[in-house]
Formats: sequence, structure tokens, C-alpha cells
Amino acid sequence: MAAFEYQALDAKGKTVKGITSGDHSKQVRSELRAQGLIPLEVKSVSESTLAKRSGDGKARGSRRIKIGVNDLSIITRQMATLLESGMTVEETLSAVIKQSEGRKIKTVMSDIRSSVTEGYSLSDAVALHPNSFPEIYRASISAGEQSGTLDNVMERLADYLEDSHAMQQKIRQAVTYPIFLFVLCAIILIVLISVVVPKVVSVYDDLNQELPTLTKVVIAISDFTVNYGLILGIAIVLFIIGLRYIFKKDGPRMWLHTLYLKIFGLRKMVQNIDSARMSRTLSIMVGSGVPILASMRASEGVMGNRLLQRDLQTATEEVAQGISIGRALQKHGNFPPLLVHMVSSGENSGRLGHMLDKAASATENEMQTRISMMVSLLGPIMILIMAVLVLIIILSILLPMIQLQNSIAI
Repeated sequence: MAAFEYQALDAKGKTVKGITSGDHSKQVRSELRAQGLIPLEVKSVSESTLAKRSGDGKARGSRRIKIGVNDLSIITRQMATLLESGMTVEETLSAVIKQSEGRKIKTVMSDIRSSVTEGYSLSDAVALHPNSFPEIYRASISAGEQSGTLDNVMERLADYLEDSHAMQQKIRQAVTYPIFLFVLCAIILIVLISVVVPKVVSVYDDLNQELPTLTKVVIAISDFTVNYGLILGIAIVLFIIGLRYIFKKDGPRMWLHTLYLKIFGLRKMVQNIDSARMSRTLSIMVGSGVPILASMRASEGVMGNRLLQRDLQTATEEVAQGISIGRALQKHGNFPPLLVHMVSSGENSGRLGHMLDKAASATENEMQTRISMMVSLLGPIMILIMAVLVLIIILSILLPMIQLQNSIAI
């Protein structure tokens, strides 16, 4: 969903300005009319910002800046603490700018402070920076401003961002070790095949002896690697680049993400990662007072798997028609049963936000357990495969020697 800046007339004929989100301008106009407003002008944030501040190069540049999750969580925690102490939004932004050391953060926060000084609300000012702040950020702040609980909302957002960053770190750390092992094994095998084997087997060139089949195969692989290794490497790189380009398109990416959910072992991992993200996002937004439909739409953006994202989008449409959230999620069959059960329980008990938070924690714990188990298995398996391949290479070198000794002994 994109951010749009609008001008409209209310029931009293007064001009109203603001920023909202939507898939396209027609949808925004329809939503404004549903609120009793007459839309005069609707522009995407990038268009309206450039038109408004065409002479301000710094403001234009700040729109393209992206702030990392870790930096964003630190900023949010600082703002939550300062707002809780009784400081105004403008004073809080000024303090954050002074405390920040990074140039990017200072630039973005300074532009937000300028917008607030010009009369924008904090949520509207934040919406001007879609690259730096996710949709959940703007929607939650808007709900906090309307309910007068902005400090509590910022505290929740800080917790959410810290949890998100922690989960990203766990996933990154989990895949680092297998990748390191794979690269190390590949380098060792390439050196053995392309350097060691040619030098050792060269002693067999002057012997009029039939070499074992295993030795012939290894020598053939070695010759191919030495003669065509560079071309093969370039071809593999181009192939990977081509795949990345193909799977950026919606059709192939949907096919690939559907395949992920059919592979044993990987299905649970993908489900847990996306379900944890969705549950955590819904929890923070519902707890902040954001309407459930807006919360579900915003949660679509945090999901990485396109099929699960589409299922959530369909579920949102069904909830808008009156179906319960738990039943809508259950219909598709791609969400974990634990999540569906806890959502249904939260709806029935009136504690949806709390149960969503519990569901997120449960799925994150299950994900962490599965990742730890996979990493503990992948290490020994890759080492075993490496040992077998090295043993094959050594045998291919030793077999001709053993064969020669046997022939001499006879």
C-alpha cells in the first residue's frame, strides 16, 4: 500500500488536509467519500512532496533514505521514553536529533520535525518517509494520537521493532554456519580437483597401465575443471542472476513460494516465520487501537511468502464481510493450527491482542527450535559429505599405486 496526501471538503465546507494509505488514488477517494468528505485532490506522497518542496533538495533526498530496523528501534525507544516524561512531540524530535549520531537518521528526523512544525501530525509526517517507516508505524502512531496514548504506542512499537530485529538476527545467525561450511567445502574440493589431483596423477602418464575406473572419472573431472572451470563459474553466476530476475516477477515468484509450502521441513519453517511476523504486527496494532481490518491489511506487508500474503489478503476481505478472523485463517489451511486456535480463543474472550502476542511468541519459539535442530544436523551432514568426497579423491590417487605394487609383487 502507498501513502497519499489529500485535500477534501468536510460537511461544513472546510478544507481538510491529511495523509492516508491505499492501493491507488481511486480507492482513497472512495474511502474519503465514505467518511463524508468531498475529495478535491489526491496525490501520492512522492508526487505531492516534490510539488510542495521542489526547491528543497534536502527534503527530497530524505524521502529516499532507508533506516535499518535496529536504528529504528533505538529511535522509537528514545521517543517513547521522552514522550512518557511529558515532553511534546516537537521537543522529543529535537532531542532525538541531538542524540543521533548517524547522518541518515539526523536527516530523516529533521525533515519530520520540520513537517510537524509546519502543522503536520506526527503520523502524517512519518508517512512522508515510506522507505524509512513501515505502514504499521504510521497506522499505530495515528491511533495513538487519536486516543491520546502516543507514549504507550511508541513503547509498543519499540518492543515490536526490537523483537523483529532479534528474530532477523536469529535467522541470519542460523544460516551463517551452514553457508560458511558449504563455501569452505567447495573451496577445498576445487583446490583438490584443480591443483592437487593433476600434479599427483601426472606420475601415471609414463606408465603403460590401465587406470582404475574411479581414477579415470576423477581425472576427467579434474581436466574439465582446469580447462573449463572459469567458463563454468561464469555460467553459474549468470544462471543465478537469471533466476533472480525471473523470480522477481509475480508469476514465477508465486510458483516458487507455493513450492516452499510443499517441501517437507521447509513448509513449517516458512509458516512459522511469516505467522510470527503477522501475529506480532497484528498484536501491536490491535493493542494500539488500530481497527482490525486496517491491522490485517498492514500485516500483509510484513509477510515474505506471496501465497501466505495472498491468503491473508483473502482472509481480510472475508473478515470485512462478517466472518471471524480465526475461521477466515482456517479456511485456507496454510496457517499453523496453533495460530488459528489462539486467534479464535482471543476473539471469543475479547483478548485478541494478548492472544496474538502469545501466538507470536509460541511460533517464534517453535521456529527457533526447528532452526537449532536443522543447524545441529546440517553441520555433521556437510562434514560427512565432505569426508566422503575427499576419501573418493584420495582413493582415486592411491588405487593405481596399489595396483602397480600388486603387479610388481606378482
